[in-house]
Amino acid sequence: MSALIGREDRLARTAAEVLGVTPETLSEESSPETISSWDSLGHLNLVMALEEEFGVSLSAEDALAMRDVGSIRRLLRHSGVEV
Repeated sequence: MSALIGREDRLARTAAEVLGVTPETLSEESSPETISSWDSLGHLNLVMALEEEFGVSLSAEDALAMRDVGSIRRLLRHSGVEV
């Protein structure tokens, strides 16, 4: 497991708020398999929160590619967001 991300990380703060966990507990490998509140509704809420926080529009394909925090970070970077 990679190092924990931390409170200063904008992506971690956003995901933690939506999923009801602390940012410090998140790592790049955090996923629906490791966070019980990351269910289908949690995923949809996370997509909407990311769009609002980072000013991006995510497609259904993007949402399906979001398998863990690391893949979300790569997706946002690919969309031109510095995270």
